Amino acid sequence: TNILACLMIVLSALGAACTALVQKAFDVQFYSGMSRAAVMDTLGVTADMDVSAQTTAYIGLTDEEQNIFAEEIVAFMKGETDEQPAALKEREQQHMRDVRRLIALAQQVSKACITLAAGLAVVIAWTGAKDKRRGLPFGVVSGALLAAAAVGGAYALMHAQGFEALFVRMHEVLFTNDLWLLNPQTDILIRMMPQLLFERAAMDVAVKAMQ
Repeated sequence: TNILACLMIVLSALGAACTALVQKAFDVQFYSGMSRAAVMDTLGVTADMDVSAQTTAYIGLTDEEQNIFAEEIVAFMKGETDEQPAALKEREQQHMRDVRRLIALAQQVSKACITLAAGLAVVIAWTGAKDKRRGLPFGVVSGALLAAAAVGGAYALMHAQGFEALFVRMHEVLFTNDLWLLNPQTDILIRMMPQLLFERAAMDVAVKAMQ
């Protein structure tokens, strides 16, 4: 029972992490408001500057244009359409198709983990019905500590190696091509999605996974 309880907690945490990742990929604000905020901070734009103009000049999209862009990207990521924003070049579009496949896989993993965790919860309730002991089962505590250790380990690794190195390594593992190597001089996607945006998104996903 303790082993099943531990596995249930770990699967629940993994399912929650995948769910949070998918939600972030489907969040219009991630590609619009959060994007522009990250770009402003990356560029060091201050209050005494024309914030909107500085950001627009760098990204190549106005606030309104980026909002439309964000809605088109989300529609594509959700599979509602195969059309991508016209501002994206062919290489960027190919990369986004790869990303959409990963998000679809994350959805499948999330559903599988949650379903298995629910099934284990039923088994645990049935096998532990006659257990007269009170308090949290050892397996539940162990599973929670294991999930927390995984998040803590990833956080420590990020600080030890730096987010950029970890981010690059992750791309090398997840993608079988080099389409993710974009040029900020020519590709709008890399300009509107600086490293800081992904750092903040990673923290959001981690927090939601642990809630």
